Amino acid sequence: MKQIKFQLKNKLPVILVPSSKSPVVSVQMWVKTGSADEPKGYEGISHFIEHLVFKGTRKYQVGEIANLVEASGGELNAYTSFDQTVFYVTISKNYADVALDVIAEMMGHPTFDPAEIDSEREVVCEEIKMGQDSPQRSASQLLFSSVFKKHAYGIPVIGYDKNVRSWPQKKIVQYFQSRYVPSNMSLIVSGDFDPKQMRQKIQQYYSDFKPYKLKKLKRQKENVQKKYSISAKQKDLAETTFQLALPAPNVKHKDVPALDILALLLGQGETSRLYANLRLEKNLVNSISAFNYNPQDSGLFAFSLKYSKQDKEEIFKNLFQEVEKIKQTPPTWAELKKAIINISSEQFYSIETVDGIAQKIGSAQFYLNDTNAHEKYLKQIQKIKPIDIQKIAKKYLQIEKANISLLGPDSVASHKKVGMDAIRIWKKIQEQKHKPISAKDKKEKIPKIEFKKIKTQSANDVQSFKTDRGTEILYLPSKEIPTVSAKIIFGGGARLESASQQGLTEMLTRTLITSTKNLSEEKLLRSIEESAAGMSAFGGKNTIGFSIEYMKAFEKNVLAIADQAINEAVFKEDVFEREKSVLKNQITTRQDQPSYLCGRQFNQAMFPGHPLSFDQSGTHETLDSIHHTHVEKFFEKIKTNNNMQLVVVGDTDIKHWMKLTESIEKNFARGDRQLNKFPVKPLSENQRVFMEKDKEQSHVIVGWQGLSLSDPRRYVLQIVQAVLAGQGGRLFIELRDKNSLAYSVSPIKMESLETGYFGGYIACSPDKVEKALEMFKHEFSKISENLISDEELSRAQKYLIGQHDIGLQRKSSICNLISFDHFYGNPYQESLNVADKYNQITKQDVLNLCQDLFTKHHIVSIVGRSK
Repeated sequence: MKQIKFQLKNKLPVILVPSSKSPVVSVQMWVKTGSADEPKGYEGISHFIEHLVFKGTRKYQVGEIANLVEASGGELNAYTSFDQTVFYVTISKNYADVALDVIAEMMGHPTFDPAEIDSEREVVCEEIKMGQDSPQRSASQLLFSSVFKKHAYGIPVIGYDKNVRSWPQKKIVQYFQSRYVPSNMSLIVSGDFDPKQMRQKIQQYYSDFKPYKLKKLKRQKENVQKKYSISAKQKDLAETTFQLALPAPNVKHKDVPALDILALLLGQGETSRLYANLRLEKNLVNSISAFNYNPQDSGLFAFSLKYSKQDKEEIFKNLFQEVEKIKQTPPTWAELKKAIINISSEQFYSIETVDGIAQKIGSAQFYLNDTNAHEKYLKQIQKIKPIDIQKIAKKYLQIEKANISLLGPDSVASHKKVGMDAIRIWKKIQEQKHKPISAKDKKEKIPKIEFKKIKTQSANDVQSFKTDRGTEILYLPSKEIPTVSAKIIFGGGARLESASQQGLTEMLTRTLITSTKNLSEEKLLRSIEESAAGMSAFGGKNTIGFSIEYMKAFEKNVLAIADQAINEAVFKEDVFEREKSVLKNQITTRQDQPSYLCGRQFNQAMFPGHPLSFDQSGTHETLDSIHHTHVEKFFEKIKTNNNMQLVVVGDTDIKHWMKLTESIEKNFARGDRQLNKFPVKPLSENQRVFMEKDKEQSHVIVGWQGLSLSDPRRYVLQIVQAVLAGQGGRLFIELRDKNSLAYSVSPIKMESLETGYFGGYIACSPDKVEKALEMFKHEFSKISENLISDEELSRAQKYLIGQHDIGLQRKSSICNLISFDHFYGNPYQESLNVADKYNQITKQDVLNLCQDLFTKHHIVSIVGRSK
């Protein structure tokens, strides 16, 4: 990738990465300060400042920055990590000046108004509560605090509410001016622009940054670990999260590429050793994975698994047998080849969008001071041998450096006993003398996947083909990157299920790509991963199908696998029962997710007895009524002529897909498209449904029946959603910015064959629920009684057009859009070229639709604590 580097007089480094693959520009400001740089008493201030710079600058008042960006069709956001804070705008190239302007204002000229600081304190405290309710965030925090007892990586990035409530404006301003200085930031701009003009614009917008003196901060070092540790926390959850972390080096260390491969071999992907053994073969865990984390300072290598009532002795026995095995015997060349291909291809997919390009360049510059580091990383990966992985495993997977953390329903004492049992079992396995496994392992040729110059995409129309038996294939050539995204869709889904067999579609998708007549589950999954492909089954309310993504170099292998997976699918009873058991555990653990429970309760009240109210996963009772033969018959039922459609987007020869389609359909029976409709009764009264959950936040949905997938007014409803949504939308401004009710608030929308719903969602403290409901009803009444403003309509139109253009950078997004529009009988040409459609909508159209929808009966769903 071509790069242009320069520095402004105020010492702000700038990197330009021109790319004409899409008419989009990404502007990112990387600040070299994160939560690990915060002194005692300031924990969380970087994250708080991330919020505050959106709240007003010398040029913009509260809400105006977000409104301007969204009115220009752009995306505006930021994130804070241990090591850095990043602010970014992705926008149409026609509005690149907007992105440059708002980032410059936020990073160079924030006002830090005292009233806005106080208002935002409540929002951040709500975000902290949201994290406390999240099992995943709680487990992650416990893991990091178990490894980093002195270093700031052990402190939550978001900080503590007592801090957030205590900092005066003066301290916040002083901290900002000491760390957010030009010499401590980097500006990255990628996308479709003229480099000379862009350089001039950057001079214009960023040269007046005040060169405040950078205050250097020293991070506390972690002590060298000499003995294992065990941390535990009791939390009212349905399953236990067990994590084991070992110290790992920082991002610059030479061992990082080999550690990445070790993590992939052990616990990433369905053919990884731990997943294949503990999850697929023996079903000992609900989930298991391994990951390697290498930040600015020393990081960690970790194993994470979740269990409910499985045999913990067997879990740890199998876990540590795999750990010791890779320490004693190198992986095979075939395993290494698969790992290298997948890591390399993932690097390639990451530059599919201009913001992905900026992220990669920014990360390489920040951590390694080398914007070509990604290319060097690929070369390092290619040189690794099996013996290197064994050496790395021996070096880092050491029992005395283990940090075990457990989060779940048992007492702390019980958790710590489990942790001690794990250590005991690992020691016992380690002490056993194993003979290295000797086998002839022939070295395999590993194909090189290298970064190449991205081609400029030429405009192409969607082409339509039909087989002799009438199956339609839609093809959109897209050859700027040699990748392909495809969808094979069948009518079906939950609308073909009976109430007593809810979950049948889910069980089909979970068992569909598991084995064939000629390939065992292990061989089938390995074949997919060795081809660096993504192949998965999906199912919803209306459809069932396959999503396929691959690189052109592996097309022959991938299509051969797809042919077998569909034509020769075998539904084995043992695999079915295993997946049913896992699904039941997941249904149980969803009781820990109040947002999910709130949505399920809402659907059941909105569409009683209708397939739209069915739980996608089913229930314990309905799953007990389903046998593997039911799934097999269900799949055969949907495999009929006229019920299948294919869409292919990317760099391919369509003849190969024609051949695959003809092979798939050769044994199909005659039949029609299976999109059965069921009548939906209008609501006869307002309803309020409540579920008690002892959580920090309550989750609230208020909603009305909406539109069908084919209703021509669906574009108007998208305008309504855009008026309400986003940081510049009514709900965010009124409920969050002005009243500090929540961190998370948004409109919600669903459309199906018969109808849908539209409403609002908020997660807030229990004492704020009634105020939130009052404001929701006020906002929906207001939009039903008065015309929206010209400014709001223009913002919504430009926002939707811009989001459409940004989204269509990814082939998978284009593929999804064409696939479902065409399958439901909507003209996909409209969706590919939405500007005319949105620009034709008037304020009266919006008012008419809102009066039609929001003056009728509604449902309120609440999950949380009683007041």
